[in-house]
Amino acid sequence: MTEGVTTKAPLLFIIEYGVYPDLVRALQGSRYSVTVEHQMRRAISFLKKERPMQVVAEFYHDPTFRDRVSNLESMLAHIQRKLPDTQVTVLYNPQDESYLQQVMGRFPVNNILPMPVTPEQLLEALS
Repeated sequence: MTEGVTTKAPLLFIIEYGVYPDLVRALQGSRYSVTVEHQMRRAISFLKKERPMQVVAEFYHDPTFRDRVSNLESMLAHIQRKLPDTQVTVLYNPQDESYLQQVMGRFPVNNILPMPVTPEQLLEALS
């Protein structure tokens, strides 16, 4: 057994639209091993192979979506079925909160943070 070796907890950060270098740096400097994905399709593929302890994702609503409210439903459905112990934190624009509430009525979400989010706010929500 090797003493002093610390394993970082796996975390998936899904960034489809924004740019969050401060948040990524804060997560990388914390107790997490961070994987960043920029496409929801790739994020779901990652979730099929890995079992992250935490998922942080941007929420956005687009009225052109035909069969869903947001970008998150497919991912949240996968987490609900296959990764029930994975914690989900959602970053959202306050003007979209009513749409986020619709999604949260169907899928479990552990934390929601209105943007802009500071690194300290994010790390506190994840602890």
